[in-house]
Amino acid sequence: MELRVLRYFLTVAQEGSISGAAQTLHLTQPTLSRQLHDLEIELGVKLFNRGKREITLTEAGALFRERAAEVVALVDKTTREFVQIGGQVSGTIHVGCIESMGSALLARIIAAFHKRYPLVRFHLYNNFTDDLKWQLEQGLLDVGLLMEPTDIARFSFLRFPVEERWGVTVSVDDPLATRESVLASDLEKRALILPVREAVRREVLNWFQKEENELNIVCEEALFSNVMYLVEEGMGCAIGLEGVVGAVQNPYLAFVPFHPRKNTRSVLVWKKNRTESACVKLFLDFCASYIKENFV
Repeated sequence: MELRVLRYFLTVAQEGSISGAAQTLHLTQPTLSRQLHDLEIELGVKLFNRGKREITLTEAGALFRERAAEVVALVDKTTREFVQIGGQVSGTIHVGCIESMGSALLARIIAAFHKRYPLVRFHLYNNFTDDLKWQLEQGLLDVGLLMEPTDIARFSFLRFPVEERWGVTVSVDDPLATRESVLASDLEKRALILPVREAVRREVLNWFQKEENELNIVCEEALFSNVMYLVEEGMGCAIGLEGVVGAVQNPYLAFVPFHPRKNTRSVLVWKKNRTESACVKLFLDFCASYIKENFV
C-alpha cells in the first residue's frame, strides 16, 4: 500500500466526488478511479458508495479514513522533523508567561529544546493572563503560559500537569506564617491584597464565601513581584499562588495554603488556525512529547 494512494483516498473522501478530487490532485478521473478500485481490491472491502453526483464512505471506508489520516500525519511529521534537523532548525519563539510553578516546568522544556536545537532563540515576556491573551490574539506572541480559570475557547492548548496551590503570603513574623494552612475566617478581618483579574477574584471570593464589600481589600495586583514589598511593610496579606512566592524567593515572606484546599493549573496556549513557523510547530510538538514522556 503506497502513501501516494492513501493521499488520493483522503482527498476523495474530503471532496466527495471523483471529479473534484481529480482536479485537486491534477489527475485524470479514470486514473484516480482505477487507483481507488485497486485499493479496494487490496483491502478486500468496499470503501465508497458511488452515486451519480457524489460518493460517500461506507462504514469500512470511514474506519479506513481514520487510519489513513493517522498514517499520513505521522509520515508528514517524521519527514518534517528530519528535514528540519538536517537543515539546522533556527528562528525565534516569542513566549509569554505568568508567575507560577508552571513557569518552572516551561523553563525545563525550553532548556531541553534549546539543547536539541541550539540555533532557536527565545523571547520571554512576563505579564498577567489577560494581557498575554491579547498579545497572542494579535500575533505578538507565539505561545503563552496562562493560569486557569480563563477562557481559552479561541486557543489550542496543552494543560500542564502541575497543580498550583492557592493560599496567602504573609511576612515571616506574622502569626499565620507558622500555620500549616489558613481558614477563610483567619483572613476575614485582615487587610488583603487580591489579584486584579475578575475571574480569579470570583474564585477567591467563592472560597471566602463573601462579597467584596465584606472584606478589607486594600490593594489589587496584576503581578505578585510588584506587591511583595507591600507585604514586607505590613500593608496586608497577598492572596495568590504558591509558585509565585517560590519564584520570588524572598526570605522575608511565607506562603500558607488555603484550607479547604484550592488548586488550579497553568495551561500552554497558542492561537487557533494560525500558520505557525517551522520552529514554533516543532516546539509545540516537543512540549507535548516532553509532558507525555515525563508525566503520563
